[in-house]
Amino acid sequence: MTRDFEDDVKFNKYKLEDECEKHASIYWYWADKLAKAKNNLGDSEDAYKLALAQSDSHYREVWDETTWGKKTETSVAGKVASDEQVLEYKKKVSEYQHEVNTLIAAVSAMEHRRDMLKCEKELLIGGFYASPDMNKKDTNKTVDREINKKLNKK
Repeated sequence: MTRDFEDDVKFNKYKLEDECEKHASIYWYWADKLAKAKNNLGDSEDAYKLALAQSDSHYREVWDETTWGKKTETSVAGKVASDEQVLEYKKKVSEYQHEVNTLIAAVSAMEHRRDMLKCEKELLIGGFYASPDMNKKDTNKTVDREINKKLNKK
């Protein structure tokens, strides 16, 4: 099952209790995905470094001056950089880096979602969504009463 980030980041402000209950599992899903992507990135970077070292060693051993010219650090580095296997690993590193960067933004958005839920909850408890006929002098008493009522509800 794949999740859709845009559905996960939204919430229904009329069902704050449900949204608050499921937020932790939504956050966990995206944070876990980020951790796995970081592991994949680390593995691909290691594989890329290994491919670079192996390619460098290979070209130094089989260097043919008649075909490739004089063996210099620059010429060996050029051959290594254009090696197909090295380029494949470099592309994988790039793809995993993009995935990690995207997931970092997703986890950050989930943290913003948590903050929005908190603000909405405080507004609801504080009477922001109260009926217009509510007397302002009674607001503090009503807020205290509503907070106690909501806390005693569970």
